[in-house]
Amino acid sequence: MDHLTVSLRALLEPFADCFRPEVFTTFRLMLAAWIVCLGRRTISRVWETTGHSATEDHSAAFRLFNQAAWNWDELCRILLVRLLAALVPGSAVWLVTDDTLCHKRGAKVAFGGIFLDAVLSSKKHKVFRFGTNWVSLGLVVQLPFRQDRFFCVNILWRVYAKKTAGLPHQTKSQLARQMVEVVASWLPSHTLYVVGDSAYVGKHLLKGLPENVHVIGPIHWKAGLSEPLPQGSKGRRKKGLSVPCPKQLLDDDSHGAWQEVTLRHPKGQKKLQVKVLGPLCWYASAGQRPLQVVLVRDPELKWRDEALLSTDLKLPAQEVILAYVRRWSVEVCYCESKQLLGLHDPQVWKAESVQRAHPMAWFTGAVVLLWYALHGTTEEAATRQRPWYKHKVSPTFADMLACCRLNLWQGWLNAAATPEELHRRWHWLLNYLATAA
Repeated sequence: MDHLTVSLRALLEPFADCFRPEVFTTFRLMLAAWIVCLGRRTISRVWETTGHSATEDHSAAFRLFNQAAWNWDELCRILLVRLLAALVPGSAVWLVTDDTLCHKRGAKVAFGGIFLDAVLSSKKHKVFRFGTNWVSLGLVVQLPFRQDRFFCVNILWRVYAKKTAGLPHQTKSQLARQMVEVVASWLPSHTLYVVGDSAYVGKHLLKGLPENVHVIGPIHWKAGLSEPLPQGSKGRRKKGLSVPCPKQLLDDDSHGAWQEVTLRHPKGQKKLQVKVLGPLCWYASAGQRPLQVVLVRDPELKWRDEALLSTDLKLPAQEVILAYVRRWSVEVCYCESKQLLGLHDPQVWKAESVQRAHPMAWFTGAVVLLWYALHGTTEEAATRQRPWYKHKVSPTFADMLACCRLNLWQGWLNAAATPEELHRRWHWLLNYLATAA
């Protein structure tokens, strides 16, 4: 399948300047094949999906990932601009950072190691798997035709490597900070809100943030809090008067009373109790930067107690809580990229190939979502005969991917110039479907 529709071709055209012409041709061909590929998305299977495997050497597909001169960051910058123009009104940009494990096999896999598999683990039973660990920074959007949920689109990523003697090392939170600074340099006129979990909201992410970046996330229950230093304070003192830790503040009414608020989120609304404290300082992790701490309690006891911090002191408590709700969208993004786009599948081991091949799933997913938001709602939808799903909300990302696939297959078949060519294409397609694993 080597045919791109007019809308998809136009969507990919701005990326042409990031490649040499012959490399961009291969990249565009592989991306379209990645969308429609059935079975495991190994490099050879995706190349087979292009329909060129019988007549052209497959080495071009492998060279795209291990030798060709191009950079994901350059593509992601263009992708981010397109996403903002299409899906993000205003100057506030919501980002979420987290990490995920990509399963691998082989003793010589670059960046490979044994990591905790959070998907397979539980509180009582921890599962460790061999693979590569990826830290990503995703853009959170709310699509006009799906106002009931948030979607996360990964726009930057870094592969994490375990500490090796004699080599420089960066922690996951340092990699996240690196990506935040990259995006902040791309969008100096925007206000960035970065949401992370407790593994990322710490000194590497909080200290010395760019002026247009704010961080929202959980604060440790035993964090050492203090009041800000008085204006004009001199001397060696770096911390103000101590304040009880968040755990103690839950039941300490001397530092504020509980307030009833209504949290309006995409699925509806919920009554909560909040206690807003600030400005406070968490000197060990954020230095002297003033923070807002929001304690959250559910009167119905269905949600656990939370202690959230925000570096934006003007953000209402409801917005701080809703920001943390946005964080879950990255987990859904990881799930969809593994189940629908083959994040695990490329069987590569060289450093350049590992860094390029696996994130192809995230980039392809972003292109599919952007294509659907711009063009897919007016195209024919791919339907499945499942009448037992009576309350399914659509479109899901799987529906968007299916619509894009249908559009590509129909365009490819309709582009046949003669009946003989159409028959040949149908014969190739049926054989391709029969060999899909």
